[in-house]
Amino acid sequence: MEKKPTGSSLSKALTMLNHVCTSPVPLRFAELVDLSELPKATAHRQLNTLLEHGLVRFDEHKQAYYPGYGLLALAHRTWANLDIRDVAASPMRDLWSCTQETIHLAVLDGADVIYIDKLESPKSLRLYSAVGKKGPVYCTGVGKAMLAFLPTHIQQQIISEQAFTRHTEHTLTTPEALQDNLQQIKDSGISLDLEEHEIGIKCAAAPIFNARHEVVAAFSVTAPAFRTPDDIYEEMKKAVKLAAEVISKHLGACD
Repeated sequence: MEKKPTGSSLSKALTMLNHVCTSPVPLRFAELVDLSELPKATAHRQLNTLLEHGLVRFDEHKQAYYPGYGLLALAHRTWANLDIRDVAASPMRDLWSCTQETIHLAVLDGADVIYIDKLESPKSLRLYSAVGKKGPVYCTGVGKAMLAFLPTHIQQQIISEQAFTRHTEHTLTTPEALQDNLQQIKDSGISLDLEEHEIGIKCAAAPIFNARHEVVAAFSVTAPAFRTPDDIYEEMKKAVKLAAEVISKHLGACD
């Protein structure tokens, strides 16, 4: 006797899709019927719908169902249409609440960085940055965080376009010094601005990656040096790296 169907047609199809995608081994029709607890006719109809849309595929030789390549296309379009600001909004608020310091979200714009979102510290602090404003790559935490993880040929092109203006006594002013710093950033996953762009301002930043593990943005926490002794700065580094990892996972990046 066939089991009675329950739920909407969409729910049944999603149930089938979930079983196909999460099973450690390919499933045959009879196994899917047992797992989904759907009538055979309903299960067959739902599987045909999923097949038509490329969400599952059927191996005639093994008589089993596999995840379809249409899922990859769907995932790619979804990630491509995600607004990084929306994805980062909650981790930004969490980091701001935790540190009570200024939080930045930035992307590359040619050989510069551009700030696309910012949460101001409730404490007294005046910064160079503003949403929509551009900044140098070679002496900002967010800039170096992204630059360090770019493909070598793109990285070198951007480095060649830097002015290497000395903003403070701590600014890196040669390609060689910057290159050494970028290697440290790759090793640690953390980019530091130790008063390189503005005197009295320290920053810790981390890269954000997409599903193809391409760096697409950077996230930072910025504070005045007098409020960031070593122990506080260490906590800032850990917090911003964790927050960037959360955003990357939301964008589909894997460890």
